[in-house]
Amino acid sequence: MKPWRLLDTGALPGPLNMGIDRAILQLHAQGKAPPTLRFYEWSPPAISLGYFQKQSSIDISKCHQLGMDVVRRPTGGRAVLHENDLTYSIVAGTMDGVPFSVPAAYHLLSQGLIAGFRKLGFEPESGHERIRASDADICFLRFAAGDILCRGKKFMGNAQTWAGSCLLQHGSIILEPQIETWAAIFSSTEDSGDELREKMRSRITSLNEMLNRKVDPAEVKACLIEGMACALGVEFQTGELSPEEWDLAQKNRTQMDI
Repeated sequence: MKPWRLLDTGALPGPLNMGIDRAILQLHAQGKAPPTLRFYEWSPPAISLGYFQKQSSIDISKCHQLGMDVVRRPTGGRAVLHENDLTYSIVAGTMDGVPFSVPAAYHLLSQGLIAGFRKLGFEPESGHERIRASDADICFLRFAAGDILCRGKKFMGNAQTWAGSCLLQHGSIILEPQIETWAAIFSSTEDSGDELREKMRSRITSLNEMLNRKVDPAEVKACLIEGMACALGVEFQTGELSPEEWDLAQKNRTQMDI
């Protein structure tokens, strides 16, 4: 089996997390970094906005008052709250067996994610049709290809970007409910706070809610590593970021902060 690098960089500030993802992609595209699966968390909590997303409905000043980072992802999509979540990223290219197609790449990687979640004891499903909610600035209110749902509710969102024939896909897995934080930082002329809460309860769930227990992130990581290894036909070997990756990540981080 082909070896891929496995990283677990722990909890880092949002701009640095996004800088690392971008650095690995840039260097992998140059043949200077191996295909990589990375797990990470966010300290302090953060909001990440999609690359092309406007900030209209997110109260940026409120986020900063609450001590949250606000960053821009190198990938598309809408706002994601990184609080009580686990994030992963995959950087790989066509030379590593990833198909050179957004839908096909989503399909392949979703197979690994779904296989991993099954090991936790529930049956996930892939998102297919794009459902546009009125609060379209919140990623988890929109269902799209690449997302992962359970019983019609979304608990994982994924997004991609490409550098030539190399892919970066990363995604957020909700471990615990995030509704109250969203209600505090989201300003909408269409819904009251209670209406937003109800809309989110009807469309979004978390691993803790689905399994009716507190899920250890280490358990989730182990299941996803096994599922992704099987789907991709690879072996993950624990590694570290190279000095060149760290240097580039530090340079990138200044471009990610809002």
